Parts: sequence; structure tokens; C-alpha cells
Amino acid sequence: MAHDASREERFTRSDGSAPRGVPSGDRNQGLYWLFVIPFVATLLPWIYNTNDPELFGVPFFYWYQMAWVPVTVIITLFVYRRTKGS
Repeated sequence: MAHDASREERFTRSDGSAPRGVPSGDRNQGLYWLFVIPFVATLLPWIYNTNDPELFGVPFFYWYQMAWVPVTVIITLFVYRRTKGS
């Protein structure tokens, strides 16, 4: 006859770590709010719709948007590393 495990035994890992019903990626979910920063910063064009100040002859409108590319990459890497299940 098969062994009928109790509820705790079925949903607990054998190594004593977190219960199996909790996805490991659910940690630090508040960090996903960091993605709002570049979204809002580039969503409002009246903030950066100007030519001055220029950077190496490039108007502010263009270099402001391009500056957000590496910033967003850094934010994405930070959030990924803090929230990945390992």
C-alpha cells in the first residue's frame, strides 16, 4: 500500500528550504518598480524637447534618449540578478 504523506510533507522540500508551492522568483518583487523610471523618463517628451544643452554637437533631445539605453540596461541587470531564482 502506498504511503499517504501529510500536507506539510508533500509541500516541503526534502532539503528543508522554502515550500515547493512558492515560486523562487517571487522574492524581491518590489524591484520591478525600477522599470517605471526609464519608462516615465522617456514617456514625457516635454521634459527633453529642446536643443540645449548640446553634447558633442548632438542636441539634448537625442542624447537624453540615448543616455537612457545604458541606464535601462544597468537597471535590467540589477533587477534580474536580484530576482532570479538561484
